[in-house]
Amino acid sequence: MRMFETINYLVDYKNKNIEIRRYPDFNIVSTKSQIDENHSNGFNEVFNYISGANHKQEKIKMTTPVISNVVDDTLVTSFVIPRKYDKKDIPLPSNNVYLNHVEGGKFLVIRFSGKWSKGNFEKNDLLLQKYVIEHDIRITNEKYVLRYQPPFIPSFLRRNEIMYRIDEK
Repeated sequence: MRMFETINYLVDYKNKNIEIRRYPDFNIVSTKSQIDENHSNGFNEVFNYISGANHKQEKIKMTTPVISNVVDDTLVTSFVIPRKYDKKDIPLPSNNVYLNHVEGGKFLVIRFSGKWSKGNFEKNDLLLQKYVIEHDIRITNEKYVLRYQPPFIPSFLRRNEIMYRIDEK
């Protein structure tokens, strides 16, 4: 039984811990902050939004994964908006958060457990980059770090992922 709603996807191909997935369009709420090696800055800003710090003062259920990516030397931390919300019904954010729409498509993903450390992320990113080269997959520079469990879960039980958009052109 899942505690949180998780973003839907279809697996087109799987090789051990690497998958090619197809995601539908989805909406996110995000904030920008300084980059930290664990990609954890910004969490509280978006958590406050789902806790009622929005124009409707509406509480929104937590979803997984928490998504982080780097844009122009800034860390962007995002939560996926639950599927029950149409784009027009999503509560407008206040403060330092904003809404965004993510276009669906194909993504290359590596799944791993362990600590949220720079070393663990870099090690798995290198494995994914090696896979890209060996299988001649064209990816964009859109790289995302996905975390599915809260920080109090033992690191060996955590589900972490690194994801790149596949260039389908």
